[in-house]
Amino acid sequence: MNVTSREFQRDFARIREAAAAGEPVYVKSGSQEFVFQRVQPKTWQGALKDKVKITGDLHSTGLDWEASA
Repeated sequence: MNVTSREFQRDFARIREAAAAGEPVYVKSGSQEFVFQRVQPKTWQGALKDKVKITGDLHSTGLDWEASA
C-alpha cells in the first residue's frame, strides 16, 4: 500500500490494520519514503527451532526440563 504522510496521519486506523495483516505500507513524504509494518516479536524459542527438542513443561515451577540435540 502506498500513502502520503498526510493520508498516514488522517487514516492511521485503516493503515494500522493493513500493517497488522502483514501488508507493508510505504509512506511518501516529500522526497523521502518510509516503510510502516508490524514487527514480529522475537522469542528465544525461535532461535532453537529445528535444532533441539524441549521436553517437559517450561511454564510450571518445580518440574525439570531439558533440551536434547
